[in-house]
Amino acid sequence: MTKRQTQEERSRQTQSRVKQATIECILEKGIRATSTVDVARKAGVSRGALLHQYPSKELLMQAALEDILNREVESVQDMATRIKAGELDFETMLQALHEHFKGDMYMVTLEFLTTARTDPAIKEVLVPLATTFNASLEQIWEQLVMNAEHSSHEKRVALNATLCMMRGMGAQSIWREDPALYRDMLLFWKRTLLELGFSTSENTKRVPHNDKNDRDTE
Repeated sequence: MTKRQTQEERSRQTQSRVKQATIECILEKGIRATSTVDVARKAGVSRGALLHQYPSKELLMQAALEDILNREVESVQDMATRIKAGELDFETMLQALHEHFKGDMYMVTLEFLTTARTDPAIKEVLVPLATTFNASLEQIWEQLVMNAEHSSHEKRVALNATLCMMRGMGAQSIWREDPALYRDMLLFWKRTLLELGFSTSENTKRVPHNDKNDRDTE
């Protein structure tokens, strides 16, 4: 016998469909061009049902952004767990972050960033969620980067420099698909972090830079 859903379960399912539909609409049309009518149609719910859950477009956008950022934090946390278990290495982690910052999460947040520049309501939605997201990544990074010679501030600077680079590469990938260049940039950044003593291993020492290693042998 099929178990009858409760009102709370139906409400959660509706919220999930609506948030996913909002993300898809943002990816397809951008924030300004997305209306609650568009989202309701894509989610397969009435506009009244949507507005019952999210009375304003700003609340709808907030819920969608919070959902995708929370999923991203869970994904990065899973990545960190796999690195600690020896299933991923530092280089693979950087490559995985690069792929994340070419994906839907980054493209949605990019829409929020560009819209927030001139829309105070969207900026009000973005700032606290982005702050929480970055704080979560900093906690994961703090646990992941094991070398005790660096202060928490230094680890935070290294993370944010990494994230800024990933965001820049993600933005550039919109108009320039150059896998070889991105690969070399990731290798350069990995080497830079290792030279500074950052690693996912407690025993890793600073790696002195040797130009000979960067040249092809003749």
